[in-house]
Amino acid sequence: MSGTRDRMVLAAAGLFRDQGYDGTGFRDVVQAAGTSQGVIYHHFPGGKTELGVAVAVAVGEWVAAGVESACAAMSPREAVSGLLDVIESNLIRGDMRPGCPFVAIAFAADDDEGRLRHASDAFFTRVRAVLSDCLMRAGVDPADADACAALAVSASEGAIVLSRARQDIEPFEATRRALLDHVDRLTGGK
Repeated sequence: MSGTRDRMVLAAAGLFRDQGYDGTGFRDVVQAAGTSQGVIYHHFPGGKTELGVAVAVAVGEWVAAGVESACAAMSPREAVSGLLDVIESNLIRGDMRPGCPFVAIAFAADDDEGRLRHASDAFFTRVRAVLSDCLMRAGVDPADADACAALAVSASEGAIVLSRARQDIEPFEATRRALLDHVDRLTGGK
């Protein structure tokens, strides 16, 4: 991503992760992106909802493409472990508070038309399908693969929330161990 619009999308993604969608205003995004107030209205004439959808689509595409690439080249265990590594390094550790921009967007209070929930759901659904396909290629029954993929997505997101509430990475580490053990049981360690 490059350019003013892309800088605003990335800045918004970080702010949504750190302080939530509802806790982030256009002024925050403008300041974090190093742009002016008028520029954000030019790029997002539909307001904050349009920006939220843009974050879910752009960042979702980047993350989902990475998951797809990992799943195409790795065993299910390696792919899930890699996804958890990305979550840990980008959403759990570091200077920012644990959080997920997709969850923040999904929980937006001002989403009467459901555009933000739909954009977040599209991301979660895509990642879930990719993980399910990865498991099925390893010989896992389709129903079990889908259930495991749903578990991986929901458990990792839940672990982010628990880690934030506790201000400790232990819930995420426990979830990582449990998910990888589950994948091992389903795949016979493949």
